[in-house]
Amino acid sequence: MKRAGSVVEVLVVASTMVVATTVAPSVNAAADGQIRVLEETPPSPAADIPADVRKDCDDLGEELPRALARSSRRVALVDSPRDLTGKYLTIEITHVRAGRVGAFSGPKYMTVRGALIENGKEIADFEAKRGALKVSNTCSMLDKAEKELGTDIAQWLEHPRPHSRLGDK
Repeated sequence: MKRAGSVVEVLVVASTMVVATTVAPSVNAAADGQIRVLEETPPSPAADIPADVRKDCDDLGEELPRALARSSRRVALVDSPRDLTGKYLTIEITHVRAGRVGAFSGPKYMTVRGALIENGKEIADFEAKRGALKVSNTCSMLDKAEKELGTDIAQWLEHPRPHSRLGDK
């Protein structure tokens, strides 16, 4: 009988640990000084993005947060806007310049805007722009721009300031 009680105790402790590790990351992100960021960068509702780019580049906005997380250990990617609590960074795509989808259709660039929020109050913000010329096609050029923007934003997070300009000037 004593052995059955031990098995039950082990199961209760193990299930508690599973729940704690499942719930704890969102709680620990704020406690550890991490900055939450959505795992996808959405376009602003008023974003100027050509229709063919929206249609053909279905992963637009996915690489920037991943590049940001790779460049900064302080960044914790979250699934949903409701997970943006404590200290978090909002980022949205505001403009994409791409003449046509294709490698030889001129320069491509992306502009994003972001705000660092702490306890519901904006403490710093930025606008960043990056472009690319030599990659195989428009979508991969924009993907490269997102990677560079992620690195730029990670550097900015070390010393965030209001009204900052990042990337290509």
